[in-house]
Amino acid sequence: MLQLFEYIEDNGLTPNQYYLLWSIHHKRIPKHINGNLELKSLIADGFVKDKVLTAKGLELLDIVNKEVKPGTVVVKTFDVESYINIFPSGKLPSGKPSRVNKKNIEEAFKWFFKNYDYDWDTVVKATQMYIDEYELKKYMYMRNSQYFIRKQNTDKTWESELANYCEIVLSGDEPESNHFSEKVV
Repeated sequence: MLQLFEYIEDNGLTPNQYYLLWSIHHKRIPKHINGNLELKSLIADGFVKDKVLTAKGLELLDIVNKEVKPGTVVVKTFDVESYINIFPSGKLPSGKPSRVNKKNIEEAFKWFFKNYDYDWDTVVKATQMYIDEYELKKYMYMRNSQYFIRKQNTDKTWESELANYCEIVLSGDEPESNHFSEKVV
């Protein structure tokens, strides 16, 4: 349910506006909302014209019907790209690429958000902490962007290093940097 509200919010709608949009599409009379007020907003935003859904309104409902169902997670492309860009470009010392393609990352995040309840800010902070830690070690033994989210063990179970780092971020037990620096004037 949270994914539905986040999705409609990301598209600039209130829950009442989405409900009215859904009601218009299914030819139902909405209850317990000020339909006229919500209709004005939907018309102004281009979701409805002459009390009929526009292509924009139909597309939104179609995406919600396909992707936002109980037990599924919608991973926004922008989030995936910003996540991938946290990782260094090029190959790791292991010879594997540090950044994995978007499709693999999207699938890994769908699994992650289905199994763990962390917000995006925590994920970004945890990822940055991980990269900073391994940067000091010249990325030796660092996992790539996909394996950091989830990795299958030999016994076919899954583990997430990202979840471990999210816990560190939430607990406030972030390690102090061992990096020596000196101010040069």
